[in-house]
Amino acid sequence: MIQVDNLIAGKIVAGKQSLNNFSPVDRTEISQVNLLSDKELRAIFTQAKGTKNNGFKTDYSELSKLAQFILENRLKFVDRIIRDAGFTQKDAEDLVDCSVEFCKDYHLHMAQIATTDIITSFSFKKGANQKIRLTSSPYGLISASTPRNTPLIAELTLIVHALWSENVLVLRPSSGVAGTVSLLIEGLLKTFSPETLEKLNIVFSDAKSFMSMSLIHSDLLHYVGSSKYLENTLIAGIRKGTKVLVDGDGCSLVLVDSTADIEVAANACYQGLVRCNGEICVSVRAIIVEQKVYKKFLFYFLSLIKKTVVSPPSLDKQSDMGPLFSSPQAENILEIAKKYKSLYGQDGSLEYGSNYISPVVVELDPSDSSFLKESLFGPIVGISYFDGDEWKRWLRENPINLTDAVFSKDKKFIEEFLATSKSPRKVVNLDPTLESVFEPWGAFLPSGYNDVSYWFYKYRKCYQVVKKEG
Repeated sequence: MIQVDNLIAGKIVAGKQSLNNFSPVDRTEISQVNLLSDKELRAIFTQAKGTKNNGFKTDYSELSKLAQFILENRLKFVDRIIRDAGFTQKDAEDLVDCSVEFCKDYHLHMAQIATTDIITSFSFKKGANQKIRLTSSPYGLISASTPRNTPLIAELTLIVHALWSENVLVLRPSSGVAGTVSLLIEGLLKTFSPETLEKLNIVFSDAKSFMSMSLIHSDLLHYVGSSKYLENTLIAGIRKGTKVLVDGDGCSLVLVDSTADIEVAANACYQGLVRCNGEICVSVRAIIVEQKVYKKFLFYFLSLIKKTVVSPPSLDKQSDMGPLFSSPQAENILEIAKKYKSLYGQDGSLEYGSNYISPVVVELDPSDSSFLKESLFGPIVGISYFDGDEWKRWLRENPINLTDAVFSKDKKFIEEFLATSKSPRKVVNLDPTLESVFEPWGAFLPSGYNDVSYWFYKYRKCYQVVKKEG
């Protein structure tokens, strides 16, 4: 069993309380996390608040070294992700490989985005030497939490962007992926300089205590997790005067019209349903197909669904899907599925455990979009059809529209889709669950220049300065 401690400003710190984690694969104990007490957590926040960042980082050699560490320990990381999250070997490998890419190519990303000030004239009729300067500065202390469903890359994304945008970070990962995070901590200690590590704190603690300390001490709180906690977190931030970003639940809605390559669209939708066991915020949740090709799409899509191999994942055993994080997830999916016409599913859990289920496909009434409001997290998708402009209603009535996708060869239809969708992320003729490691995120309330911004901007305060130049 792996012992997992905290990383505090370059030093390993063991908390006085412990929490045992069990793998969703076979319910065996996989790690023991040493949790920080409220007193210890308060001291860490106080110390972090007093830590100064020494300016904009232009040296990326530490990230190159970290990429090499991950590569050298690739199988270890893959195995830890499988055990922590229950993902298949392929999905775990994708998470590790994209983490390597993120570290290796971060300097290329930073070279492509504008990090200098934007200057415009104050007036074009008079006062030519008076300018408006749009500039930014680091927030200072950022506190952030990451969920269980994207281990390694989620933690890396927050760590690197926070530190390379001149901030100090206190990060609370999900204790469910503590085994993966402990290996990341080992890599950070071996590859990051003492000066960089001084500005980084990775803590395991009670979630409520972390949020309370964050609201008192941090300059920016970034919550990434379940939407059921968003409202209270946001209101608490407003009352405390702390800037809060919240990234909650999400899913993908896919439109398929009659001009699309139906077989390609069906395969992309299938991959978008089963990838990471349907437990990521861009998993395909609804598919709306033009009526004249609806039966053809169902034929291809259901033929893939029926071939899905669901079994305990491991390094030497291939499966298409693994277990869900918990049995209540599976129970919730199977219970909600009873409300709708079943196209494919199962009566109960599979032989490997109550958190193992096959993909669930239900047919939706074209006039009823209530399925879009269901609280779902896992491999279930609703399918319906449209005629004429009826597809627009599905986009307008989708309350969790992190990603809208379209499969079509009709340029006019694609333009209408882009104009109608309210989503901050719109995908054309691609699997919507394939994300770039440098993709900008949306968050509420917005930071950066707007609600969809690159992370460098998201973690900096943007403001205007009006002054005479020279």
